[in-house]
Amino acid sequence: MISADTRGSLYAILSGFLYGFIGYFGVSAINGNLSATNMLFWRFLISSSVLLLIMIPQLKKITDSYKAMTIAYLTGLGFYGVSTMLYFLASHYIGSGLAMVIFFIYPVIIMLLNYFLYGLNIPRIYYLATFIIFIGMILLVDTKHIAIDLMGILLAIVSSFFYACYIIFSKNNQISPNVSTLMVCLGCMTTCFIVAVLDHSFVIPKSLNVWANLLGIGVIATVLPILLFLYSLKYINSEKASLLSVLEPVFVVIFGVFLLGEVVQKWSAFGVILVLLGALMTLFSHRIAQLWARKVQLFGRAEPSQ
Repeated sequence: MISADTRGSLYAILSGFLYGFIGYFGVSAINGNLSATNMLFWRFLISSSVLLLIMIPQLKKITDSYKAMTIAYLTGLGFYGVSTMLYFLASHYIGSGLAMVIFFIYPVIIMLLNYFLYGLNIPRIYYLATFIIFIGMILLVDTKHIAIDLMGILLAIVSSFFYACYIIFSKNNQISPNVSTLMVCLGCMTTCFIVAVLDHSFVIPKSLNVWANLLGIGVIATVLPILLFLYSLKYINSEKASLLSVLEPVFVVIFGVFLLGEVVQKWSAFGVILVLLGALMTLFSHRIAQLWARKVQLFGRAEPSQ
């Protein structure tokens, strides 16, 4: 029988795997003459519509309170949606590679918020895993397309902070994953629609190819990974779920090579290995801690020779 910890870890890893398709579908949709803001609006509109269709037979069985649903909606509106928008803005200034590296400091932010706000103890192995993952993320950056810009760096940090807040609020909000995913997508859709109208980039796509890519990013790279990540939070803590979710850029690199024909440098391949190593350390953190405790116990019992 699969343990709760293993089940939650598998959900988080699969979530990162599906998120990896966001680059392929997103880039393909934007190449169809859509702004990033407009693309995001249609992404979350499709996600919300698909979820609503799936949930229609279950509407009468929903027991979640209106308060919990409102909190989930506001979480999507104020945290997830804003985080997504800021990430794309940061990418405009400093490139998606560096923006991605800075964004994925959110596991560290989660650890700090949980420590200072809730007094939760953080396993030491998580700090080491975070450091290894961060080094790997740096190696994934294409140095030829980096533009060091303080505004872009600041936007990426704020984006990471908002995403960390989204995870913490989602973890503490007692609501079913299906309903939570729907409300989060509706909140994100609202944020992106407002921004798209304000920057005059709102248009209705006319190409079938663009709609196919929007459907892909809306379902495969949004509904399913968000749903799986929220399910993972039912079984494992937010720190572990967030660390495992950093496998997303690894899958982005892999899919970029096979689907977009991108070339991976040697240091990028080493970065992938480091990220995987950090994720494995997180995945087996309990076993590592047990082995370390046994080792300490054995050395502690050993008496000095006379």
